[in-house]
Amino acid sequence: MLLIGWVVVLAEVIGASKLCWRVGSRPDVMNMPPPKVIRRIRQLHAMLGSPNANEASNAREKLNRLLAEHGLTWNDLSTIFAAADPHPDPHRTAPQATRPEVNVLDLVLRLVEQYIAVTPDEQMAIALWVLHTYVYHSFVITPRLALLSPVRGCGKTTLLAFLELLTNQPHRSDDVTPAAIYHHLNHRPNSTLLVDEADNLGLLDGNSALRRVFNSGHRRGGNVTRFVGGWSQKFPTLAPLAVAAIGTLPLPLMHRSVVISMHRSAIQLERLDEFSPVFPATRERIQKWAATCTLAQDPAMPSSVQHRMADNWRVLLSIADELGHGEAARAAAVALCAGRPDEDYGVLALRHIERIFLVREIDRILSADLVNALIGIDDAPWHDWRGPKDDRPPRKLTQADLAWPLRPFDIRPRTVRGRWGTARGYYQHQFQRAWRAYCDSTDTPTQSSKIRYLHQK
Repeated sequence: MLLIGWVVVLAEVIGASKLCWRVGSRPDVMNMPPPKVIRRIRQLHAMLGSPNANEASNAREKLNRLLAEHGLTWNDLSTIFAAADPHPDPHRTAPQATRPEVNVLDLVLRLVEQYIAVTPDEQMAIALWVLHTYVYHSFVITPRLALLSPVRGCGKTTLLAFLELLTNQPHRSDDVTPAAIYHHLNHRPNSTLLVDEADNLGLLDGNSALRRVFNSGHRRGGNVTRFVGGWSQKFPTLAPLAVAAIGTLPLPLMHRSVVISMHRSAIQLERLDEFSPVFPATRERIQKWAATCTLAQDPAMPSSVQHRMADNWRVLLSIADELGHGEAARAAAVALCAGRPDEDYGVLALRHIERIFLVREIDRILSADLVNALIGIDDAPWHDWRGPKDDRPPRKLTQADLAWPLRPFDIRPRTVRGRWGTARGYYQHQFQRAWRAYCDSTDTPTQSSKIRYLHQK
């Protein structure tokens, strides 16, 4: 997104920063330049807001040179303007060259676009997630940010470094234990957790303690209880969390996440300059915004964004509405949630089985045929089944495996009669009650009026 006056925003943000552009000590008392120079500084400063990008850029270069000639920096501008007009006339109607208001979402969006190769929808999600780390305590849910890629070298680590520069009280780690997390949060409860190399932490292979900490921190009141010093002690786990991994993450964690799919890109972006004064200045702007913003607790939600996905996007859409980007944020939510399962394996199995029955127009099916049909569904977990707790080595779903996600719904295989004779399978009527309770009818194809009943011979 091309932002008019981006140079203005960048210049003003850096000017608002408490960092100096050059290394060295500054005197406590600044020597004011002559009045003629002050007038010229104000003229150039006002020209930074020109809609003409070239004019604004030229004004910025001239202002930089003029400040340098007199030993000044952008930090001195507010002092210069205040000293030049110590007693402003309250009845004066002509506007003064004051610092323009900066939309912090526009600012963070521009930085994401500058340094991170992702889609515009993902740019919006990342920028909103950055801002939410300053206000998440006002909401019930703090969504996880899952940075996933098929292979290495797709920019996940760069994005985590970027987040470290802008999020609230970042705590970044390439290797972490559950105890390290909840002890850290016990002492610094407003931290933002940034975890790289999550695929090497055993999340998919049995590290259930770390999964529980990641999952419980998604909701206000999340905690773990440990026995410490002869007493049971409750440790809070609520915290924003960004996790980078190759491949995927456990389904419960994916359900709690806004997913950023990262890929290698031929686009040449600027190298992330972690020492740029833009980042601390932007952080300062975000802090000021967070201290005064008014956020709706229940923003309007797109109809296709439901259940836990709606929980994840609620704080993000509230921020977008407050900063004038509600429409673009909702479009991003719809795009990033499309095709993502929002339920656990049992509900997902119910939905897929309902579609199989409807498409095939049958009232019964053999267990073997049903399993083969499930394995053949694209972008479904049945081909790489990791068990009901998502903690086993991947393999194809088996008939015995299918019984586990269906058992909580009181659906079990039984003897089915048909043209094949008798074999283990399922009747359509076994699923009807569960389908009505857990499956949205809009997710399934229109049911045919002609169902081919497989009567026994």
